[in-house]
Amino acid sequence: MSSSNNFNPNTPEEYAKLATIYAKQKKWELAIENYREAIILKPDFSWYYYHLAQVLHQQENWDEAINLYYRAIELNHDFSWSHYNLGDALSKLQRWENAVNAYKNAIKIDRIFPWSYYNLGNALVELKKWDEAIYNYIYVVKLQPGAPGIYSKLGDALEQKYNSDIDAAIQDYHQAIQHQGQHLIYDKLLEFLQDNRNFFVEIANNLAKVDKNNGAIIFYKIALEINQDELEIYHKLQQVLDRKHQLSQEILELRKKIELNPNSKSYYNLGIALARQQKWEEAVVAYRQAIEINPDLSWWFYYNIWEAFAREDQLSEILTFFQKFQKSNPDSYWSYLNIGEALTRLNKIEEAIPYYQTACYQQTQKLYPELVSQPWNLEQVQGPNFIIIGVHKGGTTSLYSYLTQHPQIVPPIKKEMDFWSWKFNESINWYLAHFPAISKGKNFLTGEASPSYFDYPNAARRIFQVFPKIKLIILLRNPVDRAISQYYQWLRLNWENRSFDEAIQLDLEQLMKAPEKVNYWMKELNYLARGVYVEFFQEWMSLFPREQFLILKSEDFYAHPEVTMAKVLNFLDLPEYQLSEYKNYNMGNYSPIDSSIRRSLNDYFQIHNQRLEEYLGMKFNWD
Repeated sequence: MSSSNNFNPNTPEEYAKLATIYAKQKKWELAIENYREAIILKPDFSWYYYHLAQVLHQQENWDEAINLYYRAIELNHDFSWSHYNLGDALSKLQRWENAVNAYKNAIKIDRIFPWSYYNLGNALVELKKWDEAIYNYIYVVKLQPGAPGIYSKLGDALEQKYNSDIDAAIQDYHQAIQHQGQHLIYDKLLEFLQDNRNFFVEIANNLAKVDKNNGAIIFYKIALEINQDELEIYHKLQQVLDRKHQLSQEILELRKKIELNPNSKSYYNLGIALARQQKWEEAVVAYRQAIEINPDLSWWFYYNIWEAFAREDQLSEILTFFQKFQKSNPDSYWSYLNIGEALTRLNKIEEAIPYYQTACYQQTQKLYPELVSQPWNLEQVQGPNFIIIGVHKGGTTSLYSYLTQHPQIVPPIKKEMDFWSWKFNESINWYLAHFPAISKGKNFLTGEASPSYFDYPNAARRIFQVFPKIKLIILLRNPVDRAISQYYQWLRLNWENRSFDEAIQLDLEQLMKAPEKVNYWMKELNYLARGVYVEFFQEWMSLFPREQFLILKSEDFYAHPEVTMAKVLNFLDLPEYQLSEYKNYNMGNYSPIDSSIRRSLNDYFQIHNQRLEEYLGMKFNWD
């Protein structure tokens, strides 16, 4: 039975076997069809419902998958994966109470699977049940101390519960220690110390590593309540307190700068510094002042601002501000995008779409008046002809800029839409609203460049389902240089405040600790995992044929941009077009890194680069 062609099913078992083969080949529709036939012939067998639900899960058909998981559970309640995957599907639809119940049922059956606790914690956070969420996150630490992202999740939950009031947290735990039996959640946490008396110290160490200073302080102080003579704990606590003091000093210095010269950038940086201290209310005030000083700016791009507004329930207020500004400045192009972003964040997708369409219409009318006779509707928009899918810091901005200068390429209103990755819930019409309407027969192309797609789970499958014939372009850069460049870009944007050594060593430790368990798609391993390119290509090329990819080496692109551009235009079936200048966009300047760190990174990536070259049949010769 090596091929599905050998089957002529007439029993439920044979239909199920054939469905399994199709599922492995990612031929989802055929898998669904055969699982349904198996169910018709054997309607009381839970396994068929479960596997059909899994296929629908892959297709993000959440409602039907949920119904099938429930049916599988009804027929066999003791299979933990049915409950776990049900919880995952329910979470996708933000049905948090039901998701909590599903994850709890999964845990009753399998008490040592860490991701049930992890996802249960996430659902409890959405319900603002902080104590239970904190307990479940700590249980993940007990089961799998290196679980990606767990300390960030724990630190955020502690912050949400105590709102930076460290003394209140210490008092809670002090009361629990002094009066055991009265505080159920805290009693459960204290039980962890019976197996490992340094458990809370280890949690504090890891919270400090991911810059969750308040959480680290809380756990160091709790540890001192229990181990008062441990001088090493005092030393580590002082280190975190010193770091927090440095952040406070940074805030004071920024406030002094603002007194001398109140400008938009200084207020923005103040907002970031306040957010790092978890002073969210003050951070939102600073961000608002930055916007009010210069409202005609691309504020939609700065995701940290929008997350702060959402956290403090200020989205409606900032929307009102942008709407007032737009009315008094009707020609402000950025206003349409900023309003669109605010409405999107408020989940008012249908209201946001006309603002994106207007911005796109205005831009196209200005650049290509021959294409615009009257405002278009979504039915006239075909979407992208090509997508530059990555990689981060590989040269996508420069390549996109060169392409959009070609007279036959009409740009959308944003280079990076991130729709197929982070913003997939916004609806396909939201995505199409960003693109110009190009009539059939017109020899023009449009496309976008979102480097988040290449290493984002499900992005390849999502694109394939809607645009299976699309052309895909990717620039691959030496993963060591790519990681260094990304770190320094994030440092410039104030999205990173650890030293380079701290950030890279933490990634390297996580990747080297248990390489067989690494999930390269997890974004918490931010700098290094993204450079294991072969892991991501295997997913993309299981869906799209090789001829739909143009794979370029970033180093060749930087050295000879005109040669690379000729390849790209040929791939897109466009005539050659020479630019007068090939400017390198988003180029960062930074000092060379320590040679020993570079050697460590080269050693780590060597085997993965070899795997990549073998898989693609290309040589990159990265040292």
